Amino acid sequence: MNNLAFQIEDNYIKNPEKTVIIQNNKKITYNKLYEMVSSFTNYLIGKEIKKGQKVLVLVPMSIELYVTLLSLWSIGAIPCFMDAGFIKNGMKNNEFDDISAVLGIKKYILYSSINENLKKLKTKIDVSIINKLENATKVNIEEVENNFPAIYTYTSGTTGKPKIASRSHEFLKCQGNILLENLNYQRDDIELSTVPIFTLSNINARITTVIADINFSNLGKSNPKKLISQLNIHNINRIMASPGLLEVITKYAIKKNITFNNVIKVFTGGGAVFVDFINSVKKVFPKATIVTIYGSTEAEPIAKCNVTNININDLQLTSNGNGILAGNIIGVDECKLINCKKEEIGSITTEEFNNMQIQEDGEIVVTGSNVLKGYVNGIGDRKNKFSVDGKVYHRTGDLGSFDEYGRLWLKGRIREPFFDIEAALHSRFNNIGKTAVFEKDGEIILVIERQSKVSIEEIKKAITFKNIDKIMYIKKIPVDKRHSTKVDYKELRKALKI
Repeated sequence: MNNLAFQIEDNYIKNPEKTVIIQNNKKITYNKLYEMVSSFTNYLIGKEIKKGQKVLVLVPMSIELYVTLLSLWSIGAIPCFMDAGFIKNGMKNNEFDDISAVLGIKKYILYSSINENLKKLKTKIDVSIINKLENATKVNIEEVENNFPAIYTYTSGTTGKPKIASRSHEFLKCQGNILLENLNYQRDDIELSTVPIFTLSNINARITTVIADINFSNLGKSNPKKLISQLNIHNINRIMASPGLLEVITKYAIKKNITFNNVIKVFTGGGAVFVDFINSVKKVFPKATIVTIYGSTEAEPIAKCNVTNININDLQLTSNGNGILAGNIIGVDECKLINCKKEEIGSITTEEFNNMQIQEDGEIVVTGSNVLKGYVNGIGDRKNKFSVDGKVYHRTGDLGSFDEYGRLWLKGRIREPFFDIEAALHSRFNNIGKTAVFEKDGEIILVIERQSKVSIEEIKKAITFKNIDKIMYIKKIPVDKRHSTKVDYKELRKALKI
């Protein structure tokens, strides 16, 4: 019973008429989901998709995505994914020489012709067929081993040869159980979600997910009116979204003086969450508990923090350069900080590892059952993994510190460790707007969007713990398309011509 597809059977039996997913005006129950999965599974078997085959799935977050995922799992095939914002680049950067079929929406299937190996494939299926199939008989779900891959995720490949993260059925079960323990699910919850992997947890927890009506290729360009309409129509009481998407909602809602008293839980992560942003979320969702989640593709979650009411001491620490409070460690067996500038660590002894550990300003490394131990074909392992007497750790590439209570604070990426400056500014000024900090030729440069209402004099008075050498202005700071949150420093430097 290791195959995750067995969970849908269990939920169908126990809650056949419970609404599981809402997308636009369409609602499906566990019963209907089970029927759709049975029909599509039989269809895919007819197309000769078999256990162990890798299938590229080019489907944005939708009902069809989860039908596709569960159908491929039922067969024992391996769904392979790319983030929507990376699809065009991903077609160029990945070889895809072991893909047997492509399943997707028509637009994305056309993109696949960019890649020579995908262009040659005979099996390319438009998933709109799912809604045209007649109900089929129950399928026999394939048994799989504990370490059998459930999902392949391709990275963007923008920093070198793309890595492929492989998550097994057992890994995703473990992750789901950790999320169940930490995300405070209640059976009557209705969640607005933009995070596909967390929606799997929702399906298992038997709560209803409303798929956000957004631009999945670029979250920051989503229409706030559509999102606000969904919050009202579906009586949503919890939200799972990146800071970038929450900002789309909060900016519009504050401008129009709109609040949502029905929303009592807001979960966010995937990028920096600053104090002024938290204040904006509180204005729009005054009854909500706001929780940040820190993690990565390779280890999700690592830490969580209830930031609804930040105490004075934590605010003071933020203002004085401690960075962003990520909170208490959850999910991982160990979270350590190491003093290491090496690109590769390799295999070391426990004694050597102990000598590398520090409490402040160290690289965050983790291990545990919900931490990926390696990438497909080992590409990326040498830089991102190391072993301590056989135990594998993942290097997050993030800089952090532990406080006296054992809580984790984030300082930024190893290459851009300036959350101390940014977090301090955002804790002191509610109107500073988007910021970015980086180093160039030994100088620390602060970049602010032109619409900021904070003066250079105010900034210099606020930041006393570190010297800012230069302050520059730009019309708009570029951010990643995946979360519309993280600063794209490569594009920023290009825009500033430095």
